[in-house]
Amino acid sequence: RDCVGITILSTLESFVGILFASFCGAVMFGKVVRIRSHAQVLFSDAIVIRYGTGVMTETSEVLDDASQSQGSKDDDVENPVILNKHIPCPVLEFRLVNRLHATLRGEIIDATMNIVASIDEHQASPAIRRAARRGFRRRGKRARRNKNRHVSVPTILETKAMMNPIEQTHESFNTIAETIRAHARRNHHQAFEEDPTGKIVPRRIFSKLEIESPEHPFFKRQWIARHVLDATSPLLTEEARKIIRLNNGFWPQELNDSESVHASIQFDQILVSLSGTSNVDANSVYTQKVYDYEDINVGYSFVNILYRSDDGHLLVDPSKINDVTEQRGGGGEPLVITEKKGIMDMVVL
Repeated sequence: RDCVGITILSTLESFVGILFASFCGAVMFGKVVRIRSHAQVLFSDAIVIRYGTGVMTETSEVLDDASQSQGSKDDDVENPVILNKHIPCPVLEFRLVNRLHATLRGEIIDATMNIVASIDEHQASPAIRRAARRGFRRRGKRARRNKNRHVSVPTILETKAMMNPIEQTHESFNTIAETIRAHARRNHHQAFEEDPTGKIVPRRIFSKLEIESPEHPFFKRQWIARHVLDATSPLLTEEARKIIRLNNGFWPQELNDSESVHASIQFDQILVSLSGTSNVDANSVYTQKVYDYEDINVGYSFVNILYRSDDGHLLVDPSKINDVTEQRGGGGEPLVITEKKGIMDMVVL
């Protein structure tokens, strides 16, 4: 007859074998899903900032050409760049390259880029700090205090009944506009504290950066993200933003050099996240990149990485994603190239 001990041991061994095989299958499945959900996108290691002549509009170019033609006749005419008082605000740029640009159906459909700047509370402007500190909790306390007051004041309906239709319309528009502005401020600036005492780690404010094209319906080759450093940019210091507002939205002449532009920027990190749908297998893909303050290079622009093949096809050279050249008109700051792990070397042309 059968031995009970051997039967139990065999049963246990079979159960452990099935459990182990299932566990290994789940781990392998998770690894494959994670690899497939990672977007095959290459970020540039550097952030370039163009300013002054590097971001002049076409109108400014025409004016500069006219001034240069006059200057050739008269040597006493000043530099056309100095004569131009309407200097556009600097532009911050970084770019992305799709690794599957040469692969059939390697595009990313409905790609969305979300950029958030991580700023220490002492670096943020007072307006950003006030917007970040506002919350439902503070408004709830104010609402409870108002509720406890027993003052005979007319209700909203009674007040509206005493208004004429024009005043009611104006009040409705003002209420809606104020609600939209408050909602936008809450969504664009959020404060988080890791240390309750604030002595070891300061309170951090995450502020959303607005770029020209945050969405790409058909990301196939290259995507350049541009953020304008104007009076609403959270990356600028409060002093620089005030000067821009006083200058009617234009960049001031006294800050139109690489050192001043670099000194006007304050942030800790820039967090970039990209999500979309892969056209290969219709799976959701995601990737991210973190830029530090040391990654910015003022007075430079990226070189073109697109070229035509012999048969006329448009191709991309990913090896030049980090290559930069001095902006049009010069004015680039001295570059300090540091080595990082696992990134491509940057070349200055």
